[in-house]
Amino acid sequence: MDEAMQAEQQGGAQAPAAAQPPARPPVEIELVRDDARMRLWRHRGKSDRLVVCFSGVGRDRRQPPRLEFARIAAQSGRDHVLYFADPQRSWLNAPGLIEDIAALVEAEEARLGVAHVVAMGHSLGGFSALVLGGFTKVDVALALSPQLSIDPALVPDEPRWMMFRKHIETIRIRQAADHMQETTLHYVIFGRDRREAPQRALLRPAPNVQSFELPRVRHDSVMRLYQAGILEDVVRLAFARRTRKLRQVLQAQMRAVHLNTPLASEETET
Repeated sequence: MDEAMQAEQQGGAQAPAAAQPPARPPVEIELVRDDARMRLWRHRGKSDRLVVCFSGVGRDRRQPPRLEFARIAAQSGRDHVLYFADPQRSWLNAPGLIEDIAALVEAEEARLGVAHVVAMGHSLGGFSALVLGGFTKVDVALALSPQLSIDPALVPDEPRWMMFRKHIETIRIRQAADHMQETTLHYVIFGRDRREAPQRALLRPAPNVQSFELPRVRHDSVMRLYQAGILEDVVRLAFARRTRKLRQVLQAQMRAVHLNTPLASEETET
């Protein structure tokens, strides 16, 4: 899928034509599975990194979520990718779903012999990226405007996504923070809009959680980063654990507020 279409799906109106990058060869993506339980696609890259990319709820509730971040997750084809979508929009609460996903990730990791596994996603996809590390090894997780919880007991002031939440029979994963492992470096980017406040409030400060707030941004962080021309840079820098450079880019282009003390082990910039 074209990246402009992907950004439109996640953030609202399409970006201005001037912000669109030049056309590039398509990333080859294979549909592996498509049923009521799971949608799964695969891209075979060339690097030693496997990206696990989760879709959000999608724009049309009558249709299953589509593949998202096709080119960006693959770093224009370089990285291996597994793309997941949850047709039930269960926030990983469908019986055995997260265990099945973890097993598929581990099988792909072993098959490819990769050295690094990273995860990413927006909204529901961001929640899934944060949770995955509690079930299998994840080196880096990038979550864009994620939910930290869908449990009404924890976010009673959260009115969004109720049309999906009411169909979840049992909430097994109450909040992402319960599964965010110390061995995973988490990058979390939120808009500062008040509607995001119930979710932001659940984020627990920790040395391995680097969070940023974007002024004048709602739930449309993906579109806004895309319009600013830095979405690909944000993903690339997060995957590479380049916290200082990521902070500089977000502050320069989006006036982002970094809510954490920089990691003592930040990379050495070149």
